[in-house]
Amino acid sequence: MKPNWVFDASPLIVLGKASLLSTISPLAENWIIPESVVKEVSRKGDIELLLSKLSDNSRVERQTVAIEPLVANWNLGNGESEAITLAVKNSEYGVILDDLPARKCAKILNLPLIGSLGLVVKAKKEGLLEFAK
Repeated sequence: MKPNWVFDASPLIVLGKASLLSTISPLAENWIIPESVVKEVSRKGDIELLLSKLSDNSRVERQTVAIEPLVANWNLGNGESEAITLAVKNSEYGVILDDLPARKCAKILNLPLIGSLGLVVKAKKEGLLEFAK
């Protein structure tokens, strides 16, 4: 069974700018997008276009969540905090984070974790990309 991944804003933006969202789409059963991430990405571009590309081969689900106090203590951005909280509350979710403090938090909380580059490498290994440099 494919994993469920929760996106933070920066990986979503980076992979969108690199035109890789359709490519990575098959790597997950569900892509979870916290509402804070939707708001942050919407300020920089067309969120609906990005989400439609991500949903080419998987389900995309937007979720609202109250940030866990344990996560709030890390003083991360809202998007990172909501993404980590969703993974804390749902053991079948992993998080997609590029920000170092957020990655440290996720590691300490023992959450499945991958970044933008990790998704590109995974897509290459699964034959979804011809080459990756």
